[in-house]
Amino acid sequence: MAISTDLWIKVPAPFFGVETVGFSVRYALDLGEDQFADVPFFVEGEAGLMGRLIRQLRLFPQRDRFVDCRAAGEAYSWTDPISLSDEVVVMAFRDQSLSQPATDPVQAVRNRLINQMVPLAFPFLRDCVRVAGLKLNSWISVRIASDQVAEIDLSLPVGHIVQGNGVRALAEL
Repeated sequence: MAISTDLWIKVPAPFFGVETVGFSVRYALDLGEDQFADVPFFVEGEAGLMGRLIRQLRLFPQRDRFVDCRAAGEAYSWTDPISLSDEVVVMAFRDQSLSQPATDPVQAVRNRLINQMVPLAFPFLRDCVRVAGLKLNSWISVRIASDQVAEIDLSLPVGHIVQGNGVRALAEL
């Protein structure tokens, strides 16, 4: 029997020096399901900045060139970003924990749990740094809510989300 609840995550201004670009994700936490469906991310902001950002987001489906995707917690991929307008881009997180060949069953279980339990904003933010080289703000505001729990507003230092930080400011691309 699957237990389901919707989870909403909003990250209003994660990029260094930019207050007008953010992203949101909403997905069902279906505990007991075999695998997540693709989970859409909506990235929104000022048209000029979004044009710069989508060029960087196009690297995400090739993340295996930048990240060891066999490592613990890396069993996911991204779809190609699609511009819905000059100010909105959508792309999706894909859970790969059950589709990758498991040479180590313990790591396969670990990857599955990580993909189910870590808020999906964090892989996106990590890949903004590791794949796209983007510099994030030193503190990241993350708002999490569900249909059963009131909104939680977290403010985390970027070092708690990703080791290091990018060097390329979105506004300067």
